[in-house]
Amino acid sequence: MILALFLLNYTIVDVDVDAKWADHQLIIESSGLKAGGTFDAASVSKAIDGLAKLRLFNFIAIDTSIVGDGIFVRIIVEEAPFLKGVPGFIGNSKVKDRDLSKQIELRAGQVLNNKTVFDARRKILAHYKEKHFYRTEVRDSLVADSLNKAKLFFIIDEGIQPRIGKIVINGNESMSDKKIKSKMSTKEKGFLRSGKLDEDKLQEDTEKIAVLFKENGFLNVVVHKPVIEVSGDRFTITIDIEENQKYYVGDIAFNGNTIFSEKALASAMKIKSGEVYNLAYAEESMQNMYTLYADEGYIYCSIVPVENVRDSIIDIEYQVRESSPANVNMVVITGNTRTREKVIRREIITIPGQRYRRSDVIRSQRDIFNLGFFEDIQIMPGNPDEEGNIDIIYDVKEKEGVGTVGAGIAYSAQDKMTGYIELSHPNLFGRGQRIYTKFELGGRLTNFQVGFTEPWFFDTRTSAGIDLYYVNRLYEYYTKRDVGFAARVSQPFYLDYARFNYGFRTERTQIFDIARSYTPPETGYSLYDDTIPKWTIANSFSISRDARDYIFNASRGSYMSIGAEFAKKILFANVDYNRYTLDVRTYFPLFWKVILMTRLNAGVVTSSDEVPIYKRFYAGGIGAEGIRGYPDRSISPKEDGRVVGGSAVLINNVELKVKLSQTMAFILFFDAGNTYDSYRDINLHNIYRGAGAGVRIEVPMIGVMGFDLGYGFDRERPGFEPHFQINPFGMF
Repeated sequence: MILALFLLNYTIVDVDVDAKWADHQLIIESSGLKAGGTFDAASVSKAIDGLAKLRLFNFIAIDTSIVGDGIFVRIIVEEAPFLKGVPGFIGNSKVKDRDLSKQIELRAGQVLNNKTVFDARRKILAHYKEKHFYRTEVRDSLVADSLNKAKLFFIIDEGIQPRIGKIVINGNESMSDKKIKSKMSTKEKGFLRSGKLDEDKLQEDTEKIAVLFKENGFLNVVVHKPVIEVSGDRFTITIDIEENQKYYVGDIAFNGNTIFSEKALASAMKIKSGEVYNLAYAEESMQNMYTLYADEGYIYCSIVPVENVRDSIIDIEYQVRESSPANVNMVVITGNTRTREKVIRREIITIPGQRYRRSDVIRSQRDIFNLGFFEDIQIMPGNPDEEGNIDIIYDVKEKEGVGTVGAGIAYSAQDKMTGYIELSHPNLFGRGQRIYTKFELGGRLTNFQVGFTEPWFFDTRTSAGIDLYYVNRLYEYYTKRDVGFAARVSQPFYLDYARFNYGFRTERTQIFDIARSYTPPETGYSLYDDTIPKWTIANSFSISRDARDYIFNASRGSYMSIGAEFAKKILFANVDYNRYTLDVRTYFPLFWKVILMTRLNAGVVTSSDEVPIYKRFYAGGIGAEGIRGYPDRSISPKEDGRVVGGSAVLINNVELKVKLSQTMAFILFFDAGNTYDSYRDINLHNIYRGAGAGVRIEVPMIGVMGFDLGYGFDRERPGFEPHFQINPFGMF
């Protein structure tokens, strides 16, 4: 009878549905079985496939019975419940619920058929496997209600998450385990080391090991895939190494070079005859030679090293095909939406029609970057023309919020709490002009400043600016008021990266509110001498050389400034002094993003009379004469227990900076120095030392915010001193 059913075609008399919740008509339509239709051997499988695509059922069956010349069909389904709420997790302590929910991606109202729940369990297990859990088990539990809705729970036995107990290195005869492991990111569990296993990092470690051996002459080294074994709650990782032959550099020769002599090319080489063949040095040597040619415009130069192996010796002949030099065709600037093209173009030294030189491109990129308006500058060479000349495209990305407009509350150790209103912009109207104005008011400080700088005066490389200021500041035992005007002019000096700077300043200074406990000396300078307003007319001269790669947050290069300021009793001026300063900073990239900075700051001030107290040097705190770990202006010669300033200063600063980005850095510092009554009293054994850590963050519309915590070793009571700072012009 059954065989006859599947061999014959029947007309469907009627279709019945056995379902509690699902729409009966939807089931009939999806099955393709309709009254009056034809039922044949393929009808059952087609019906089940159609219903399965709905993903609403855990069980589907088709029952048939023959009625006369027709057939009666009954569709039986077991409906899957709908998810009520979000899935719950039981037993997971090391992996968070939200991480598991993100993996399974189940939402309220979703149908929980058997496959959906199975897939969710599989994803949970896979997530635990990625985190290197072993023996993890996952069960599910559905708690249904009378409305075909169910709460879903996953019951998890997390098993164990082993840590790396031991890393075994085999086959390393010429290099110690310690040296190899020092290059690896994967570490054994230990003090302050979690010992977690990351197989991606372990794979990277095998590549690092191979590079290490190739840097030591083992060019054919083979580092096998690590073998990971689990014993209890510990991993044992075994790495097998085949060192093979160690190679040395033999004869080095050059062929085809006419622009540079063999001596010039040899000086660019990092590898030398007789030394171990270091693959990294060999690649760097190639890059250095290409740089030499690129700096002379030979960008199409080809250098092919031909190696001849003699046992353990490798002779190298560099076959040079110099080709023809390229000139600059067009210089294109893109990406600038606020800054005028003229402001960028005047910093560029790659000129159309001139020889293309890589060093000129790098220099132009540096000078544009040092404007301080741009977050990134990409150099994109254009397609060469028929003669091989190329376009150079400077694609700039402007910073957001380079200007500062705001008001708020500031705090410093010297001035305590102040309120301020500030407007500053280093790129006014996109012209590269700098303007600033600031008003501060507090219990110890009233400060109003306004200034303007034109970096290209009359479209020349001469910079000019003016400043007006009013400053009323309360010091330890007196108050000083300054009202002044200053003008500045700067132009390039004949040395590269150097500028000659001239400044003129006229200033009215008055001392008042002198503490009653102040006792003037019997001879020499007295504060009471300055209760009558004093006028200063000063001319300052300096030569500065700034070869830093990025003046706002340098990674390499140097800065040096030698300056002198002369104030004489001329016209209405009645203040006399000569002030000489030296500031030298050097930056050395060490490794990764770590930079070493060293700084020497020295100064001497003299006068035919007594040097005014407000023109002397005060060390401590932050700033040009900063020694962190001590309060501002606290390091100074004293009279009657009061700081009176020194006529000489010598300060040395050393910083290790971790430059995470152009806008964020962490620092470790050591400062040492002192101020002295005279330059003759300078004594390196008489210094104040401070050390600590800090952070710098560039915040749009505010500037660079900094915090340092320094420990003063030579205070009366050694201890910590915090230092806050805000620099609106983005100087780290």
